[in-house]
Amino acid sequence: MSDYRKILVAVDLSDESALIIDKARHIAKINDAAELHLVHVQAPLAVSYALDLPSINLADLQIEMVEEARKRLLELGGAIELPAKQLHNLVGTPAREIRELAKQLGADLIVTGGHGKHGLDLLLGSTSTGVAHGVSCDLLIVKLQG
Repeated sequence: MSDYRKILVAVDLSDESALIIDKARHIAKINDAAELHLVHVQAPLAVSYALDLPSINLADLQIEMVEEARKRLLELGGAIELPAKQLHNLVGTPAREIRELAKQLGADLIVTGGHGKHGLDLLLGSTSTGVAHGVSCDLLIVKLQG
């Protein structure tokens, strides 16, 4: 196994995030306690829901979602005693933001989850597939159920 020093763990804040974090912690442990960073990326609502909904303020809703994601990320990080500076809550295109953060941190491994898409879903892409294209470090995709 490679000698990993900095591991970026990409989570979607679902219940499956714990499995991804556990895999990353195991790898960190066998690599002399490599430094872990957690990242969650929220796609901008304006992109996700390109609808004309005059009764909904998308900017306020985006702020609320980012704040809620930050709380959940702090809970996940706190459960494994990660300092806040190693928790990254971003807004943008998930695959691109994960690749860029890995580069900024000097990560030598990215750990993320994947559902093993096939057919049209595979052609349309997924976050893990997007991260794989253009990443400059190792990538572990943890197989998730469903």
